Amino acid sequence: MIKPSPGNKSIITPEEVITFYVLSRRKMWKLMDEHTDFTVKYYDGRNLIIRAEFEKYLENHPELRRRAYGKR
Repeated sequence: MIKPSPGNKSIITPEEVITFYVLSRRKMWKLMDEHTDFTVKYYDGRNLIIRAEFEKYLENHPELRRRAYGKR
């Protein structure tokens, strides 16, 4: 069975966010500690992020992406 891509899921883990959106781990965990605009759900001891809310947040804060993203 093939796992769905984070782009196809409505709720994703912080690790999926970091990999899928090419973010810095340090910045991501800092955002989660600050309880910023995107919604974080806690389920069974795990942090889960609502992807649509995080994408809205990322549109307003493009500086979160790594600088090397898209440059080759």
